[in-house]
Amino acid sequence: MKQLILCLSIFLSSFFSTAVYAVGDLSQSETDTLLFMREEEKLARDVYQAMEDKWNHQVFANIKMSEQKHMDSMLKMIDLYGLVDPVGDNPPGIFSDLGLGALYTNLIAQGSEGNATLLDAFYVGAYIEDLDMSDLAIAISEADEYPLQRAYSNLLTGSCNHLRAFVGHIMAQGETYQPEFISQQVYEECIGDINDAPVSNGSFSINPGLNDVWYYPGTNGQGFSITVFPGVKRVFLVWFTYGVNLPDPVAATVIGDPGQRWLAAEGPYSGSVAELEIYSMFGGLFDNEAANPELKFDGSILLQFENCDSGTVEYDLPSAGLSGMVPIQRVNSNNVARCLREEQKKGGAGNSTD
Repeated sequence: MKQLILCLSIFLSSFFSTAVYAVGDLSQSETDTLLFMREEEKLARDVYQAMEDKWNHQVFANIKMSEQKHMDSMLKMIDLYGLVDPVGDNPPGIFSDLGLGALYTNLIAQGSEGNATLLDAFYVGAYIEDLDMSDLAIAISEADEYPLQRAYSNLLTGSCNHLRAFVGHIMAQGETYQPEFISQQVYEECIGDINDAPVSNGSFSINPGLNDVWYYPGTNGQGFSITVFPGVKRVFLVWFTYGVNLPDPVAATVIGDPGQRWLAAEGPYSGSVAELEIYSMFGGLFDNEAANPELKFDGSILLQFENCDSGTVEYDLPSAGLSGMVPIQRVNSNNVARCLREEQKKGGAGNSTD
């Protein structure tokens, strides 16, 4: 598969320009918020682990992994500003913030104990993401430091996507969710027209029907080419994007924009999740056999699909100091029918408006 990356990446230009930002001192309020958000992400991860153990539902397994990424993102900020991590080696359910500890106990009881049902567990998930979105919005508004603002914004995008997933499962059972923390307007903007979106039954699996071009409408002009190889259970992804900073307007280029970037990633998949390694290529020249480009490992992607029409790309690019989550959808729905047929072959229950 790495040979495939080498062949398909031969035109890769240099990797993201490393963004350099001045790191200042945090106020006491910014410090307290950052430490709290680290533990709030742990709360989500710990609860979803318990819900997965109880209900064996894929949505909790998928989002639990995302929450671990969110925890890692907050830890990077804690290290960047020289703070002491409040999580450390604390096991599930243990928090330095007593309020979060009490909330964990209550949510576990609501979603997995006594007469609790799977629907109750979905409500617990929606409640957590609703709360998280509200707290992150406040954190963004109060943060002066750009690295913090960026990290919180990435988490807010992920929490919205998680809320949408849980609300989709709630609506699939004929029920509704009323937000308790974010406004109705913010909630509706996040959820969108979910009635027209296909809802997974939690057993969705990556299949060749996902082979397509995907994008996030918020970053027009960028996107992903995704190819599934079922025989070897691997996914190949190319991310067409741009550098972090705008290039010099007088920068010389023969083909394309000097800020254009390609990233290539590949790795194994299981169920609805693929864990990919990102590679970049240096030293290649257009249509030049004499150039011998160098392949370099540059990070990782957690690729997740909720159904045949939507998913997320959660990325970590250590060399550029970048991490975050991008919700993705197909450029068009021509290949959805094939994806649904693949689901039916394994006994899945995907639904679509196609």
